[in-house]
Amino acid sequence: MPLSLSPFILLFFLWLYSAPLLAQWSFFEHRYEYKLSDVIEADRFVKKKGYWEAYSGNRLVGYVLISKNWTPKLVGYSGKHMETLIGMDTKGNITGVKLIYHSEPIVMIGLSEKQYHEFLKQYKGKNIKKELKVGKEISMDAITGATVTAVVQNSIIVNSARLLAEQLGIFKVEVTKGRRIKKKYEKLSWKELLKSGAVKRVKITAEDLGLKEKGIYLDLYFAVIDPPSVGRNLLKDSFYSYAMKRKARFVLLIFSTRGRVSFKGKGFARGGLFEGFNIEQGGLTYIFRETDYKIVSRKDLKVNITPFKEGGLFFVTTADIDPTKKFIFNLIVPYRIGGEKKLKTFSVPYQIPRRFLE
Repeated sequence: MPLSLSPFILLFFLWLYSAPLLAQWSFFEHRYEYKLSDVIEADRFVKKKGYWEAYSGNRLVGYVLISKNWTPKLVGYSGKHMETLIGMDTKGNITGVKLIYHSEPIVMIGLSEKQYHEFLKQYKGKNIKKELKVGKEISMDAITGATVTAVVQNSIIVNSARLLAEQLGIFKVEVTKGRRIKKKYEKLSWKELLKSGAVKRVKITAEDLGLKEKGIYLDLYFAVIDPPSVGRNLLKDSFYSYAMKRKARFVLLIFSTRGRVSFKGKGFARGGLFEGFNIEQGGLTYIFRETDYKIVSRKDLKVNITPFKEGGLFFVTTADIDPTKKFIFNLIVPYRIGGEKKLKTFSVPYQIPRRFLE
């Protein structure tokens, strides 16, 4: 009899253990009532495909969109999209932003709903044609501690608005013809890779952050490794072969040699999302998740890098970013001044050198 009951007992305890985990995100779910006029002053709205035209009398004053229609793949800690109502005038100025749904566990890090909504107020008046990056133009003061949520929320607002603006002709993305990556291998040294621009360095000092102390705060290198003359000179052959067999648009190698913080950010450990860096091209931002990542150790490198702190391969799986065209690598660095947490974004342009392209 005990043997026949044991599977049921086991299932009961599995359910008892997993039930809180399955329910935790629904516990954090918040949905808010809204009107289109919450984000733009207008008295009439005309429904279009994926957005509304906003009119004051007979005059077109702008547009309203719901972010989920434009950037559904951008999700936060919970794996769900933070649905946002966005208003924009005919010149690309954001007229208002309102959160209408989220399931982010912000209460777990001591934040209130009020702080979240205060963070969103700063977008009003910002123009989507200009840079809008967390730690630069977008302040984290109202939502300190929720870096992942802030980075994803910022990407949702900016990318959604820019996609609509591009469709309407307000925001123009420079369209250039992509090239093919050269498959020919050329043996190159570490110094030659750096000199060619195939490998980029981001060196941040304490002085760069306005800190009183001196010294290196973070020393980091990154490169697109798809050209064999880059990847095979950086990684051991077996590891490079593995990277190229993974299904991806292209692969980014990132590693740090020194640093007081991890370039990966804390979001990776908490929720499988790397809030410490992202890449941007044509107004669109790509944020890496745990499924995009493979750890890199010093033994995986062909070049002798000393010291070596941490590294990773990051697989870009979207077709929206072309590795043969210039993109921006954004590094979001956390630091403290007087016990107060701050963030600063360092943006570095990158393009595979022509010598490695057809």
